[in-house]
Amino acid sequence: MERILTALLIGNLIAAVLYAVVKAVRREGIGVVVLFLFLPVLGFVLYFLPRMLSRLFGQEKYDRDSLVGRNSIQKMVEHPNLEEELNVVPVEDAMAINENREKRALLLRQLKKDIHENYKALLAAERDEDSESVHYVAATKMEIYRLLHQRWMESSRAYEEDQDDDAKFGEACESLRKLIESQVLSGREQEMYRKKYCSLMEAQVLIDEGMLSETDYENWLAYLIELGRFQAAEQLWDQRRDRLKSENCYMKMTELFYRRKEKKKFRTCIAQLQADRQVRLSAQGLERLRYWMQRG
Repeated sequence: MERILTALLIGNLIAAVLYAVVKAVRREGIGVVVLFLFLPVLGFVLYFLPRMLSRLFGQEKYDRDSLVGRNSIQKMVEHPNLEEELNVVPVEDAMAINENREKRALLLRQLKKDIHENYKALLAAERDEDSESVHYVAATKMEIYRLLHQRWMESSRAYEEDQDDDAKFGEACESLRKLIESQVLSGREQEMYRKKYCSLMEAQVLIDEGMLSETDYENWLAYLIELGRFQAAEQLWDQRRDRLKSENCYMKMTELFYRRKEKKKFRTCIAQLQADRQVRLSAQGLERLRYWMQRG
């Protein structure tokens, strides 16, 4: 019996020393070795058994040493989970077929990747039956609104301080456009910010029209139509035709004339689009053009 105890103590000492050496090589804390020395064998059991059980049942959520010892985390090459990457389904479908726990995990996993890039795909969960999933989406929308609104306010102030700066004007337009198209605004808020965008364009035209890009004109025209300011949109179309030569602009005006049953203007717009060689229509644009011609 005495020999067995001696062997266990010697074995415990050797294991503790080896463990301390490994930790020292990795530049990690070796304080736990004291536990192994004062509680031979039992110390190893108390330290390693909980870890083994947590890994066995899949409940390990963090690296204890990295949190307690504040050890630096080395960069590692992360290999993708092929099964997860290949089995990709739309978020809306995934929300419909998964259980509540899986839905919440899906939402959190997507938001942790990049909230700015992924939040729009998750807006479908806003109509989900699971209240906690809906809460995640609502909180995300509030955060996105806060970030975009803050950026718009900062860029707007910078532009107001120096209205001759092209870069500041471009940043103000872009930040306001992203806020409008963020899909986190209510109908009334969208209307308010579209009016702000149109007012910004109208004011800048008086200061320096050359600072407006074709994209600025295109958004300006689209927002005028969405606001129901059809006369202003038509006036902009007639006066700035050379800056509105794009597929989207022609389609917007064609749809406007069609809905207002202005056949002459509708046909004129179709003829102008067909004759305008600067505009290259996409496959979808060609299909819509054929549709309008048939309806006309």
